[in-house]
Amino acid sequence: MDVIIREIGNSKGIIIPASILKEAGIGKVADMRVEHDCIIVKAGKDPRAGWLEAIQKDPPDEEESVFLDGVEDEDLIEDWTW
Repeated sequence: MDVIIREIGNSKGIIIPASILKEAGIGKVADMRVEHDCIIVKAGKDPRAGWLEAIQKDPPDEEESVFLDGVEDEDLIEDWTW
């Protein structure tokens, strides 16, 4: 597929059709590099992927928990500087 390289400020860019992005599995994050005079763009890993699952798998001890499900620890609030 031929694409037009467009000027975007001081950079250049191309339009990648949504169908191509979907087929490649590319969402909001992509990995881009140059190999042998080719630009390679592939699905990247979300830096926060798996955080929620990790928290749910190993819940913190009651004594260590400062915030849990949006509930604040009242004892610690007094020590904070707002």
